[in-house]
Amino acid sequence: MIIRKVLFGSTEAGAQGKDRYRFVSAPLRRGVKKLGASVLVTMLAITAFTVPSFATSKTYDNTYLEETVNAEYEKRMKAAENSSIEEGAVSTEGTSGEIDNAALSIPEAESVAQEAVDIAIEQKSSGEAVIEFASQFIGNPYRYGGSSLTSGTDCSGFVMSVYRNFGISLPHSSSALRSVGVPVASLAEAQPGDIICYSGHVGLYLGDGRLLSALGSRYGITINSATYKRILAIRRVV
Repeated sequence: MIIRKVLFGSTEAGAQGKDRYRFVSAPLRRGVKKLGASVLVTMLAITAFTVPSFATSKTYDNTYLEETVNAEYEKRMKAAENSSIEEGAVSTEGTSGEIDNAALSIPEAESVAQEAVDIAIEQKSSGEAVIEFASQFIGNPYRYGGSSLTSGTDCSGFVMSVYRNFGISLPHSSSALRSVGVPVASLAEAQPGDIICYSGHVGLYLGDGRLLSALGSRYGITINSATYKRILAIRRVV
């Protein structure tokens, strides 16, 4: 009921003589409706990762999920705003104004949010699958110029071979990997499976500030801090 009042306004306000709500411009009405719908979107995003189907032993960071949902919602909202705004009467004691037809209704907002949640979950699940596959090779040897996940690989060969298992072709070069996929703005926004690029090195982000990579002949395929040296680029390919 609270969300419905935020989205569509309360007819009781006029009946109680609250004149300050009598004149409402279309932009303001749209802003209030968008705020209410955004609250609904965020609630759905959080709920999506608390249902039993996702109750695993892993801990998920909902930040990326919420950002993806809200970005998708804003994209749909902009498309909706391109539609016409109908001129007509507003039922507030004989006053007239604009009726905003661009703002999403509650069912529309729920539909958009659910679609965005599905997209976000699919993307996150893909990254988790990459890490689950790559983690089975921890402890295997490093070999300069190699690309075998079992008998020896270098850092770029490791990333290349892991993603090859998922049908994604990547270059066998740490510098070339800086331009694959799409950029991720910062480590705070990185998700499991993202490619972390350094000067002379590259690896896969595990989450929680950790890197999985073929670190060198002394360590082999191992886990260390993702900030052990300056990050040059973060790329997402799934």
